[in-house]
Amino acid sequence: MIEIKEWTWEPIRKRDMASKTITCPYCGVRVQAGSTTRIVDTVTGAIKYQIHKCPECFMPVIIGLDGKIIPQSQLLPYEDVRFLPANVEKLYNECRKCFLNECYHSVIMVSRTLLMYIAVDKGADAGKTFAEYINYLETNGFIGSQNKAWVDKIRKIGNKYTHEMGMATQEDADKVIVFIKQLLGNLYEMPHLAEEEEA
Repeated sequence: MIEIKEWTWEPIRKRDMASKTITCPYCGVRVQAGSTTRIVDTVTGAIKYQIHKCPECFMPVIIGLDGKIIPQSQLLPYEDVRFLPANVEKLYNECRKCFLNECYHSVIMVSRTLLMYIAVDKGADAGKTFAEYINYLETNGFIGSQNKAWVDKIRKIGNKYTHEMGMATQEDADKVIVFIKQLLGNLYEMPHLAEEEEA
């Protein structure tokens, strides 16, 4: 049988009001959001959530006792990269969405796949191994010597979570996306901008 919990909304007394520094999930601005209302378990009296108001866009932001923000921001982390092929852009955005939703293992796996798609887009044959794709990118000059250490880092991080048990960390996922973003910029955005300058 499903237990239905009854919660009530109640105003917060002035002396109990608190503010939190958050990135608003609606407008994306870093703000000091004040709380004037909370959600309380009717039976136990336990505070479940605080409701804060963004001073920038005035939208309500619910924050749980664990610090989780509801609604979760749909503003993707990390910058957009322009001029990407559709399939490469889709996978890059998938990495960003996975990171946003704290799916760090998925970030790393999708990033590995993304490197394979990049290699094929740059002329490699489909159906090769991950190592062959990385080798193709290196030998054909798409990954410079200064980036080789980063590619190796992605390979090692990816191998760690592909072949061993263990939960991927936010730190590892961040490292992988930062490199991927830089690589995409170097391979797609910068050449396009250079062509525009010459035109």
